[in-house]
Amino acid sequence: MTKRTDNPTIGDKGAEHGQPAAAGGKDGHDGTERRSGQSSANRFVISPRQSASIVASTIFGVGVLTLPRTTTEIAGESGWLSTVLGACLAMVPMLFLSLLARMFPGKSIVRLGAELFSPVRRIWIGKILILPFLSLMVAYWTATTGMVARIFGEVVTAAVLPRTPVEVIIGTMLLTGFILVMHDIETVARVNEILLPLIVVPILLISLFSYQSARLDNLFPLFAVDWMSIMRSSLTSTAAYLGFEVFTLFMSHAEPSRAMVRANLTGIAIPGFMYTLIVISGISVFGVDELKQLVWPTLELVKTTEMPGLVLERTESLFIGVWVTAVFTTVGTMYFTLTMLLKEMLGLRTHRWIALAMLPALYWVALRPQNIKDLFDWQDITGNYGSFYLLSMPILFWLIAQMRPSVRRRNRSAAADSGGEGGSRA
Repeated sequence: MTKRTDNPTIGDKGAEHGQPAAAGGKDGHDGTERRSGQSSANRFVISPRQSASIVASTIFGVGVLTLPRTTTEIAGESGWLSTVLGACLAMVPMLFLSLLARMFPGKSIVRLGAELFSPVRRIWIGKILILPFLSLMVAYWTATTGMVARIFGEVVTAAVLPRTPVEVIIGTMLLTGFILVMHDIETVARVNEILLPLIVVPILLISLFSYQSARLDNLFPLFAVDWMSIMRSSLTSTAAYLGFEVFTLFMSHAEPSRAMVRANLTGIAIPGFMYTLIVISGISVFGVDELKQLVWPTLELVKTTEMPGLVLERTESLFIGVWVTAVFTTVGTMYFTLTMLLKEMLGLRTHRWIALAMLPALYWVALRPQNIKDLFDWQDITGNYGSFYLLSMPILFWLIAQMRPSVRRRNRSAAADSGGEGGSRA
């Protein structure tokens, strides 16, 4: 559960004796509520469960709709195996990010990178050297958030609202995400924690019910392609697990414990299990040849699914409703991390004006693809770029941290001093 450190301030002590606590406001610098005079140790701390929820709900978005097709195009009947390998591959950078969060508690990727790349007492050099890495993340999150909103608009238009302009649907989703972004990091963490079960449980049930029409002989021969094709398909499926990188901004508020490391890996394992079920079901129901021809294979799979007892005649209506929630968490969380990253890069005290400025930019990016083919081309480009960069960047930072033990010692000393000050106040 969520927790804050319990070092009371003067206002808190007064409240214990029946006196009103000092009035507090919002600290725009880190987006969390603080009382006047509180130390930074009293800020909001993301629990391991919330960290897992943020990672899982951000990953689970539009990739689920096309994953059965993209994996079988290269790996054939072994597409489900590449889905499992893709999840394992995505866990590697997530592990290194979690280790960095334990080594440098209270620091996001901006501050962490500046310290790793700077000489002793020359932090401004590190801030300059880290800019190319951060700029690439800004470009990736901008493109990805726009593409997610565009795919959402295309699917909703094709499935349930054919007479509604796609521009209206895209704008509605971005505005909904904008409302979430205007809140602080605690609100974003709690929203993801609450909505994840509402996403996972219905889609898990729909996935299991879809096996009623399955023909398991469609899964064979199991290794009809060589291992090189399976590995290439695994790299492609890794793009469906992108979203874990939002932890680079949330790590400054994460609890630096082993439980947090395990929770983050669980956050990738949850969508990995769901994706594998859906890909196996898609291959067994449609077969590889038919699956390659479907634009939205998961949506077509849901249409063939019947609920027991005919409780729900159109299962796709339930799926779309749940999927809207999944897209909202993806768009909202990525939009939030994008604005927080720009805020820290620019040294501003609040991210709200950045969120407002980025809203038309994201809408413009979402409308760039001219048709479905262009949209998939853009998705492939951002996915390939994101897979290469976001899989390698955490490992690079961890290696630099290992080669600079002095930075780790200074950080531990600062953390110990901060803890000692908090204890003396208490």
